[in-house]
Amino acid sequence: MGILAGLLYGLWATYANWNHDIAHVARAACVQFALSFCSTAFLTLMIEYLLARGRSASNRVLAAVGPHAGMVLVFMTIHWVAGTPRVLKTIAPSAMIGLLFCITYVLKRSQSMQKNAAHATE
Repeated sequence: MGILAGLLYGLWATYANWNHDIAHVARAACVQFALSFCSTAFLTLMIEYLLARGRSASNRVLAAVGPHAGMVLVFMTIHWVAGTPRVLKTIAPSAMIGLLFCITYVLKRSQSMQKNAAHATE
């Protein structure tokens, strides 16, 4: 998953910054590849940690949105430090799809946790 995400969003970063010099394009693509690769694992771990703390609705919302918001802030900061010319355009697809991934992941994990709890009480 990480390699696929890295390749997909690294190619997007190349497209988003194509009108700039090759050094900026290459740097943006490499940064986005590394961020996308690492964030896939990190988001999953953070969601699992938050879900393990409780199953309330507010905790599930925090698990779906909190780690993602933090990751978007990290992406923006690293691209800004790296000198990526079009930061928002570069990260927009991974930010949007990442949020959908987080929400879907939390919903699926919550359903499986409920099923496991129901089986344990039988």
